[in-house]
Amino acid sequence: MAGRKRINIDWKRVDRLLEAGCMGTEIASAIGVHYDTLVKRCKIDNKLDFSEYLRQKRETGDSILRVAQFKSATSGNTTMLIWLGKQRLNQSDKSQSEQDNSKDLISGLAALVDKARGDYEA
Repeated sequence: MAGRKRINIDWKRVDRLLEAGCMGTEIASAIGVHYDTLVKRCKIDNKLDFSEYLRQKRETGDSILRVAQFKSATSGNTTMLIWLGKQRLNQSDKSQSEQDNSKDLISGLAALVDKARGDYEA
């Protein structure tokens, strides 16, 4: 009795989908296999557990995305430049509390100046 026909898995397509951030279950559905089949075949075809294979491909996708963002920022996309500055360099806009503190400080100094003037003129 012959077994089931072996399903051909396009690992290049799987790689692209993993790099894009797709989940294993989504990929299995997209290529027309059960998730368990994808996991088993990864072990057979790639000699890796699917979780490790997913991690490697996801990291590749992350690096591709970072390079694209960096190129966008250094090509004049000011929004991306600001975003990367905040993410990588811990830069930030003035927070509301810093702005409120500045207003309180100015108000306090103005009150001191007014009091000093009143004491001097009296």
